[in-house]
This record gives sequence, structure tokens and C-alpha cells, in this order.
Amino acid sequence: MNRDASPVGAYGFRLDPTLFGHRYLHEASADWPALNVRIGTRTPTRAGWREIFSGAGWAVHVERGATAVSWTGSEIPDSDGLVHPLLALVACAATLERGGDCLHAGAVLTEDGVVAVLAPSGGGKTSTMAWLALRARLEVFTDDHLNVRDGVAHAGPRMLDLRPDAAVHLGLTQHADRVRRAGRHRYQLPVPRRLSAPVVRTVILEWGPEVTVETVPPRERLGHIATHRTAQPVDGNLTVPLALAALPMTRLTRPQHFGCMPDVERALLSG
Repeated sequence: MNRDASPVGAYGFRLDPTLFGHRYLHEASADWPALNVRIGTRTPTRAGWREIFSGAGWAVHVERGATAVSWTGSEIPDSDGLVHPLLALVACAATLERGGDCLHAGAVLTEDGVVAVLAPSGGGKTSTMAWLALRARLEVFTDDHLNVRDGVAHAGPRMLDLRPDAAVHLGLTQHADRVRRAGRHRYQLPVPRRLSAPVVRTVILEWGPEVTVETVPPRERLGHIATHRTAQPVDGNLTVPLALAALPMTRLTRPQHFGCMPDVERALLSG
């Protein structure tokens, strides 16, 4: 098969390679559902479509049954913007329509399954993912969006978008592309050995004077999961958040420098 026409995918969906390319996506399995992604300037007006996301000058709609998703906006993203962040939003819209859910989270793949990593904006999530991938040789399952449906998590595009200061510190400026109006350095990751796996626990990253690990009480877990959901579905479906909240959750506090990362790695993997 011509590579340009071979099936690609991410987040457990088969995607059009002529739209999203091959470089950062995975070889799609034949049993992944196909997702027709439409990019344009005109909002769907036919019955059966509903809006999931919207922002300044753009919106994402999903068709009933999740066979198609539409991104509309006044300014069409370039090829880098299509892979991220647009793809995460359209995949999340289809996932919500299929009864799943999505978190603004990174994740690493371990022998046991997926460890979700949550942090607020500016909380060092992507730089932590980068260090774990480059220095600890761990398998990064997803950088920015964790997609969960049918009881398992699905791997995102194999890339990291780093802020310039983190890229400099990790020595990636010569090995990464400048993307998102040169505001990020995009580094290509290896393919993880599994593209779907159950989530086994969650780690919340916070800044603090030293590395500490504490268990998050069960009564607080759902609140943390809800805070990091990519969208708040209008139907109030909490199946996935409740399932994730039932899993072990730890709060990992660490200083704001890379010197503590070996301790962070041990804490993250120890559960």
C-alpha cells in the first residue's frame, strides 16, 4: 500500500492521512472506528449535529453517532495546528458522543497500564513528560489529552509541544520543530508498545519546596478529575470520571527545577 494512503490514527480513531499526515500519528488498527473530520468556515446546519466546544471565532460540532466531526472557524489551522491542538478537540467530541470522556492530562505507559498525570496550566506537565521520555526512557502515552472510552485509554499523537525554556534545558532545540507560531518546540516520540490500555492510577502534580507524595482521599478524587475534564458534557455523563475517581490517586509535590526529576520518576512509578 502507498504509505501516503495507509491508514493512520490517534486517540483510537482512524483518520484521513491526507489531512493529518503520518509523521506524528500511529498505524491505525482495522477495528478502530473511522472518524470523518471536516475543516471549514461554515457551521453544520443539518439536524443531528450538536456543538461540543467553541472559542473566539471557532467551534467544534459532532454528528449523532460520532461518525463525523466538524471544526469551523474564520482562520483555518496550519498542518501543525491540525495535529495539535485541533485533533485533540475533534477526537474528544467524538469520544463524548460515544459515551467516553477526555481529560486535559498527560500519561505514561507502565507494565500495569496507564498512569494519568494531571497538572494545571503552567504546572510542568509537558516538561515532566519530556524528561520521563528522554532521560528515564519511559513510554509517553499522551502529552496533553487523555482519551478514555470503552473502558480503556487511547494513545495520543506521538509528540510533545514544549515551551522554549524547557526545550533549551533538555537540549531539544536542534531536534524539534518550531510550531504554533514558534511558541512551542515539537519533539517526535517513539511509538508506545500498546496503543490502548486501562488507566491504573492518577498522579496530580503540584509545586512545592521538596518532593513529597501523599494519597488523595477518595472524597476528593472526583473533584480533581472533574476539574481536568476537557469538556463538561451537557448530558452530565459521569461514567468515566467516576471510574477514574475509584482508582488510586496521589498528589506529587516537587520543586520547580529538573534536579528533582529522578525522585519524581520513582514517586510516579511507585504508585
